[in-house]
Amino acid sequence: MGYFLRVLRATILKEIRILRRNKVTIGLVVLAPLMFWSGFVLLMGGVYSQGIEAGLVVLETEPGYFTNGLIEILGAPDEIPPNLILREMDNDTASALFKTGEIMLVIVIPDGFEESLSQNESTSVGIWVNNFHEDMTKNLRMPVIRKLDLFYQTYLGEDASVDFDYTLLRPYTYPRLGYMTWTMSIYAVMFGALFMGGSLMTQEFEDKTIEEIEMASHSPAAITVGKLLTGASIGFIAPPVLLLLGFVGFGIWPKGDIITYMLLSLPLSITASGIGIILGSLVKHSVYIVPISALSSLFYWIMGGGMVPLLIAGLSFGIADTYSPISNAYRSLTEMFVDGTSSSLFVDAGILWMAAVAFLLFAHLAVKRLLRLGNRTL
Repeated sequence: MGYFLRVLRATILKEIRILRRNKVTIGLVVLAPLMFWSGFVLLMGGVYSQGIEAGLVVLETEPGYFTNGLIEILGAPDEIPPNLILREMDNDTASALFKTGEIMLVIVIPDGFEESLSQNESTSVGIWVNNFHEDMTKNLRMPVIRKLDLFYQTYLGEDASVDFDYTLLRPYTYPRLGYMTWTMSIYAVMFGALFMGGSLMTQEFEDKTIEEIEMASHSPAAITVGKLLTGASIGFIAPPVLLLLGFVGFGIWPKGDIITYMLLSLPLSITASGIGIILGSLVKHSVYIVPISALSSLFYWIMGGGMVPLLIAGLSFGIADTYSPISNAYRSLTEMFVDGTSSSLFVDAGILWMAAVAFLLFAHLAVKRLLRLGNRTL
């Protein structure tokens, strides 16, 4: 065991010395996540162009001209997207779905609405908005306010008034771009570890030294693990840069602590680096590692990070993703950032660390098998 650790330490130091001379490789670990961060900051806009599903609760016991007119206008197609996709339901159902996050917007027409408007009196319409972040709040409220304005112009006189009453699910609205910076730091860990693990492996093929490693008397397993751990460590260069930029630009700093962050992101980086080691043995050329790492990490950042509903990829993907280490990291880290809680921390951390240990053990066996298959092909 002592010999294994000596080889492991020597491998890590050797890889670090090589990386210090290769500034381009280190630069990509920071520049690729920074490029995506900048792009999303500049281009991210409305995300509800296809329509917003909204619960409609009609508490009015005697709906008539005004109530039916408001319902018609709320559900009518609008020239300015997004449209409202109304689901009429009772108050208890709407409250339950709203609290669990299954529905983000609820519109409540109160009892007495018809009578108040019939007598030219002021009234109120309830708008419950899930304020997960400020951009979502804006996108949810915007079409309702527009529809109420259309109702005002169509059905009410100039001296009538409309009041807005909306309930927030959370006491504080998190800026969307600040939240995106937080999730982008997880993308940075994934990309950096995956890219570095793959690059450290492909360099052996490009330098034609892979056979020497396999035939050497010292432990090949320690060398593979050394590359894996080096890649996992280098993957943490970019997150501090992104989080600092997010704090400077949006005034948002994550709730929680660095210990929790490392407890979850470190096994994620080890797992990603292990995947990179295997990919590097497959492609054998560093040119392919960059796009593979960037696209793979971006895909899981978008899907696993909740930027796009998982159901669009099919039910089977949604089920598989629920139990993947990357989703476990996102769940607890997002929970820590948004709510300042850690209800899923121990379960998620346990799954992440099991995955990390599995790739520590599996990476060398997979590389050894791939090399054996490659030699047969040759």
